[in-house]
Amino acid sequence: MNATGKPKATILVIDDEQIVHESVRRILEEEGYLVDGALRVDQALDRLSNQSYDLVLTDLMMPDRSGMEAIQAVARDHPDTGVVMFTGFATVDSAVESIKLGALDYLPKPFTPEELVEVTLRALDKVRKNRQDREIESLFSDAEKALKSSLNLQEVLKLICTSVVGLFKVKGASLLIHRKKNQVLELASHCGLSEGYVQKGVLHSSKSVSEIFQSENPVLIEEPSFDASLHYPGEARREGIASILSIPLKLNNTILGVLRIYSADRRSFDDEEMGLLMKFADQAARALENAMAYEGVRRDIEGLKKGIPGPIARKMEEKD
Repeated sequence: MNATGKPKATILVIDDEQIVHESVRRILEEEGYLVDGALRVDQALDRLSNQSYDLVLTDLMMPDRSGMEAIQAVARDHPDTGVVMFTGFATVDSAVESIKLGALDYLPKPFTPEELVEVTLRALDKVRKNRQDREIESLFSDAEKALKSSLNLQEVLKLICTSVVGLFKVKGASLLIHRKKNQVLELASHCGLSEGYVQKGVLHSSKSVSEIFQSENPVLIEEPSFDASLHYPGEARREGIASILSIPLKLNNTILGVLRIYSADRRSFDDEEMGLLMKFADQAARALENAMAYEGVRRDIEGLKKGIPGPIARKMEEKD
């Protein structure tokens, strides 16, 4: 069991030998897993249609349908469920075929308790990673569509920050627009941060994110380096921030601003996460440029209306 009292994971065992069920159940339940069993593939597929499982352990040789069919069915109909195949008829060809059909791993019989626990842990790690990747891709897709559909500047800015916090499960995010004239980073939007922290004072690009404007690459600052790298290191610590990742919002070789991601724990981002963040930053920069251009046009129109006679101005409003 985990800290909440829930099982570590739910596992369905498919095997026509009762002794296999008993031994697998005993070994995995001692590790805190919830284990169900099915003696036939059809019975297992019925259970899967009515209940979700994290992992399926299936034998290759079954009396009604083969374990390969079970793997295909789970991969097709239950993509959030992982599959491991075990068998007493182990061959290289069957192992390769099972992986091609969607199995995460392969365990020859007879196996030791240690081997079973190890392959289960390895498979569940892959299941969690695959689920996380699908969730992030789905959230990114939703955020991308929303960014493309909105030209309201404040709405776009808020959406950028809330989407990043939701995507990467971090403490907070802020979006800073770079004002070239005075080299100031102006806070445009934020999420997950206290008003006291975001209103702490003026940020100058010469210190706070100077490396970004030199290298045009993301910069990660962790707590031990706050004093040397931040304008307000004490405020960051009081806010409960342990690391800050700053990503340039760049378009046509021009940095429009900076997206900052705040983590409560020292946090590194792997290559996949960083790739997605850069992709998101690129989309955010385009949305930001479009929204800023749209807002500028709106201001020009409003200014123009003020100098136009009433009837003509009303016609323009009707067209808007």
